[in-house]
Amino acid sequence: MRTTLVIVPLALAAVVAVPLAVAAVPSRSAVPVAGTGIAWRSCGKEPGTECASVRVPQDWSRPDGRRISLNVARRKATGERLGTLFYNPGGPGMGVAGLVRDWAPQFFSKELLARFDVVGVDPRGVAGSGQIRCKVPVHDPQVRQFPRTEREYEAMVAHNRKVGESCDPLIRHVDTASVARDFDAVRAALGETKVSYLGRSYGTILGTEYARLFPGRVRAMALDAVVDHGMDTRRMVPDAASAVEHSFDRFAAWCDRTAECALHGRNVGQVWDALVKKAERAPIPVTGGRAVTAEELRYTAYALLTLLPEFGNGLAKGIAQAEKGDASLLAETRSEALDDPASTAAYRSILCQDIAPRISGFAALKARKRQVERRAPHMRGTSEFWDMTTGCAGWPVPPSNPQAPVHISGVPPVLLVGNAHDPATPLAWARSLSRGIEGSRVLATESDGHTAYLRNSCATGHIDRYLVTGALPSASTCKADAVK
Repeated sequence: MRTTLVIVPLALAAVVAVPLAVAAVPSRSAVPVAGTGIAWRSCGKEPGTECASVRVPQDWSRPDGRRISLNVARRKATGERLGTLFYNPGGPGMGVAGLVRDWAPQFFSKELLARFDVVGVDPRGVAGSGQIRCKVPVHDPQVRQFPRTEREYEAMVAHNRKVGESCDPLIRHVDTASVARDFDAVRAALGETKVSYLGRSYGTILGTEYARLFPGRVRAMALDAVVDHGMDTRRMVPDAASAVEHSFDRFAAWCDRTAECALHGRNVGQVWDALVKKAERAPIPVTGGRAVTAEELRYTAYALLTLLPEFGNGLAKGIAQAEKGDASLLAETRSEALDDPASTAAYRSILCQDIAPRISGFAALKARKRQVERRAPHMRGTSEFWDMTTGCAGWPVPPSNPQAPVHISGVPPVLLVGNAHDPATPLAWARSLSRGIEGSRVLATESDGHTAYLRNSCATGHIDRYLVTGALPSASTCKADAVK
């Protein structure tokens, strides 16, 4: 669920403690910020863009204790201002303030930029808000996330523990409920009674938490590519495995009917399976770089599946090149997805606070592995949610904000959007979360890839109109845009 200038999954790290009392902190307003309002300064290249910092408690259960600083950017409305729109594009682990400051036209429609002051807050532990550092790299290609033996399982657990123990102490305070309280601190500092919110991928977990804690402070909320944080991991992981496999099958079908595909005229599933088996015997070489393992091949393919249909031929070319003994094209995506130490450290630390692995030992993991492999014979159960649960096994800080049934009332109607062919966040999750948010509605698109906003014109129009007017769309589905 992570982001660059295009939306990539919730996160692609090779994975991806607060005391339990923190989760029970009352839904009180943020503590007052020193002084009144926010001390903005001009920043960025575009007029009307401002930056600032807001101080909040490191531990919301101890509001008078140590404070940390949040990095905030605001792009002021260019037209008739309607209010403030908070934004989170996903991740977690990628900065938000920089996107609002420097890339707003790539992330928001002209309509939203005209009507709202758009605010981006780097979540605690991310980018300018005290970037988490871990001395031990999160991703180690020698450590299997799909362990075949008890010994490999123990090595994975030991590695995860070693990574967590090497990280900044802030990893105990980066759960998404704390991030939601941070957002409310920024709202209070802005002097806003209510705010609107647009969240994508991981940003939907954040939006859910904010609506749960502060329902009366929401004017409108659109959640795109929904993660149902009320869903147990034992259902999440198989669901995600099926979604990835479905996306791979659609990629293979596209290649079968598209002459431009680098694998056209061949059985894509067989080509892929043979390549993965070859990588299991020995990693695929990379010109001038580290060879790519079988697990890395699958996670890299998953990353590119989130960008269908635009990156379909990029994936096909990468597979064709790797089949000939050079995985350089796929290694470029691996580097972005797995090897960035800053984003992977934050990603792992945050999600290990929010996702309970539900793994009691190697036997339990082996049974889960068999389950996802049955659902996904080509991708073998590869998904971010497998990545999260195995990556958090052995993490030294227990989850403080694990999944729990969602029951939200007193919030204005919420719009949930999902793609029918999204490999990262299945459409079914939008529907299941909707049942826990009173008065919400699901808009489904027939699109491939991850997220719909600015990727599906019909969904984009409905999201814009909803955020401006507060009225839910009458339509329940959107067709996929024609591929240009």
